[in-house]
Amino acid sequence: YHPGQFSYAASLSGFLNPSTTFMKQAIRVAMLDAGGYNVDNMWGPPWDPAWKRNDPVEQVARIAANGTRLWIYCAPGGATPLDENADPNQAFNATSLESLAIGSNKRFQEKYAQAGGRNATFQFPSAGNHSWAYWGAQLQALKPDLIATVNG
Repeated sequence: YHPGQFSYAASLSGFLNPSTTFMKQAIRVAMLDAGGYNVDNMWGPPWDPAWKRNDPVEQVARIAANGTRLWIYCAPGGATPLDENADPNQAFNATSLESLAIGSNKRFQEKYAQAGGRNATFQFPSAGNHSWAYWGAQLQALKPDLIATVNG
């Protein structure tokens, strides 16, 4: 809605289709797991139109038309060497959340291409989970792209 204000957007393991019933429930579970947060404080109750207004898949034509530079990362779950020192008590949650997110990320990629989007990098490795080790690596990977976009 504000292309002049935001020239770059990134999603690291995001739920990119939050207005679907399934994703609303997944987000509710994820926010409860992350600290007991109330998902209704984000965009209101599940029937509030704000959910669709803030849904990247629902807004993909607008996003593609704006030309905003995008970096989208998500994996299907599963451990890699980045998990070597991870808390074993978090492994199930990290893999479960990531496996829930990957479908909406791939759906966004498909809809983005259909809408004529041409300014995105999509990173979908064969394994990885919902944790800071992966997001930190992605932040390092996207940093030159972000700097070039913002300085361009």
